[in-house]
Amino acid sequence: MTSHDHHPVCSAEQAVRDLAESTPAGMLLLENGRVRWANGKALQLLGHDEAALLGLAPEALFTDAAEARACLAQLPRERTTRLLRVDGSTFQARIGIHALQLEGRPLAVLHVSDLSDSARIHAELAARREELQTLARRLLGVQEDERRTLSRELHDDIGQQLTAIKLGALALRDETEPVVRAELLEEILATADQTLAKLRDLSMLLRPPQLDALGLEAALRWQAERMFRAGKPRLALALAALPQRPDPTAELACFRIAQEAMTNIQRHARAANVTVALMPEEGGRGLQLTVRDDGRGFDPSQPGGLGLVTMRERAQQVGGTLDIDTAPGAGSCVRAHIPLR
Repeated sequence: MTSHDHHPVCSAEQAVRDLAESTPAGMLLLENGRVRWANGKALQLLGHDEAALLGLAPEALFTDAAEARACLAQLPRERTTRLLRVDGSTFQARIGIHALQLEGRPLAVLHVSDLSDSARIHAELAARREELQTLARRLLGVQEDERRTLSRELHDDIGQQLTAIKLGALALRDETEPVVRAELLEEILATADQTLAKLRDLSMLLRPPQLDALGLEAALRWQAERMFRAGKPRLALALAALPQRPDPTAELACFRIAQEAMTNIQRHARAANVTVALMPEEGGRGLQLTVRDDGRGFDPSQPGGLGLVTMRERAQQVGGTLDIDTAPGAGSCVRAHIPLR
């Protein structure tokens, strides 16, 4: 940056300028009531080019001339105020004005920090905290619902079937007629088969055994074919072999994301076609899961999407990311990146 007047830049002033260029705040040097020099951040914040800003009276940067005079009349001073950009827009700023002596010349240093970015970041963090708190509350409710469902299934279905097996066994013990004994035995075996099938379904709610026994690709294939086995919607699978098996936590996160995405399609999408794809990323550093449908889509900004928040949280817990591309009437695409460690 060049100076406004003809005073040469002394070594002390050059040191101040070098330091100012490395700071994240805007900094202006004032001399004789004019801007002598400004760092790059100040030019960016105020929207001026160098030629327009140098030589400008600093009062022109304030939205309130009286406030500007009050700030500049008493040094040092710090305050929050609104500053004016060259395009006429304003922004909330924290300013500090301090006197500075450089080789006997009286100067002033004006620091400028944009508070609008800080306010936006704080608002985003507050919204994020609220989202996480809401998620935590709702997840607790979901967990309680799952426990009640599991308890009811164990009591009503498994309990009744075990009771039927016991009663059949007691009847079999007391029965002497061979034909009746054979019928009782068939009933007991059929009930036992139903009980085993029910237990397998319940175990899937906790952790799919295919994931541990066969790996992620096989578990995803089993889950997708099980959910869409009726052919409506039509299912296309593109499950590539992975260069290495993910760790169990990453495998489960990927499986649950796919499961949640497919459940959403089944319940809400009214889709004709569904694609589930699993591909290794270039260099083997991660894997990409894609679940796509051509259904009615949705607005992802609307509240109430616990499943969407849960999927994103699952990805983040293993160091991954999740993107959702959708709009009303345009289908949806859930894409998760999961790193391989």
